[in-house]
This record gives sequence, C-alpha cells and structure tokens, in this order.
Amino acid sequence: MPVNVDIFKKTAEFVMNKSQSGNTVAPAQFSLVADQAQLQVYEEDRLVFLKTGESSDYLDWFLKNTIINPNPLTGYGSYPNDFQHTAGVRAYYNGVERPVELVENKAWGEVQASELMTPTRLFPKYTEFLSEYRFLPKNIGIVMLDYWKRPAVPVWKYTIVNNVPVYTPVGSVDFEWEAFSFNRVLSVYLQLCGCNLKDKDLSQFANEFKSENKSLL
Repeated sequence: MPVNVDIFKKTAEFVMNKSQSGNTVAPAQFSLVADQAQLQVYEEDRLVFLKTGESSDYLDWFLKNTIINPNPLTGYGSYPNDFQHTAGVRAYYNGVERPVELVENKAWGEVQASELMTPTRLFPKYTEFLSEYRFLPKNIGIVMLDYWKRPAVPVWKYTIVNNVPVYTPVGSVDFEWEAFSFNRVLSVYLQLCGCNLKDKDLSQFANEFKSENKSLL
C-alpha cells in the first residue's frame, strides 16, 4: 500500500524531535525536500541496475510498459508523459520481438552515414534526445518500451487552524512506493534536513512513532 504523505511527514518530525536535531521544514518546502529524497533513492537504485542488471523492489515499483509508434518518415517517437528512464526497447521482426540497440548521441551521425553499420529491421537501433527517441530504420514499426516512470511529487496540503497548519487529504498526493522503502527514503529526507542518524536509531524512533500513533496507521 502506498505511503501516506501525512504519516511520512509526522514520522520525520517525530524523529527530528526525538533526536533533538532542532531542524524543521516549512510546509511549503516539504514537497521539494521529500521529492528530492525519493528521487535520490530512485537514482541510486538505477545506477546499481546499470552496473549489475539487478533491479530493486523500490525501482520495480515504477517500471511500466507501453507501445510507441514512431513516425515512419522521421523515425521519431515521443517519450511517455511520465517517462524518467529507459529500461528496455524491443521491436517486431517477422513476428518475433527483437531488442533494439542503444546508440549514444555522439555516434548517431556515424550510424546514419555508415554503409557497414546501417540499421535494419533485423538489427534496429535507437538513440535518446531531450524529448524523444529516434529510431533506425525509420520504418521500424511498433516499438515495445519498458521504462521507469517519474515518481509522483508528494504534496502535503493543509489548512490553517488557530494559526497552525493542519493536514487535509483534499489536494494532497501520497507517495507511490510501498512501506518497505519507508525508512530508506526517510533516512535520506532527514539527511537533507541536516539530521543524520544511524540505521538502528532511525528504526527505533520510527517504531516508537508507530507505537504511539496506532490510530493513524
């Protein structure tokens, strides 16, 4: 079950108070810091994937699949609206899915000009630009895309009651990842706030919060 943004914020405040860090994050800044924390974990896991081919449970939460239809005249195909990174690209040849080879931007011109490296439907290639894919051959046909979506930006909406900001679910946006990543993202969030704790201390404080706030969980 996705993590409630209010529970995350309250836990962070509880831990900072228990650790006597003295740090606070203004409500208006919470979304920025919390988003930075979840993206840091996201990018760390993606780097591990690039090095080892192993994808974490956290990263898998954002893995999606879609079909794109590149323009047969240009070979251009747009990224999905929630696109963050490519996981894999495949295309059909004689009814069989085949991987499409990634070519770095700097070598793309050479691929287009080379007679020896000319991409074919059997051995297609692609590169990534700012907002689109570019495929060769241009008439590659339907492309199957595996990609990691961009995590939704958490939003903690509130109303002012007696000069105190009070959480409201209306307009708030919860985190998309599951509870098993809670302490990991929380640890990064706290570090960004200047509160550095050992794992065992963070786990202790987080468990204390759960014990004292069972009605919220």
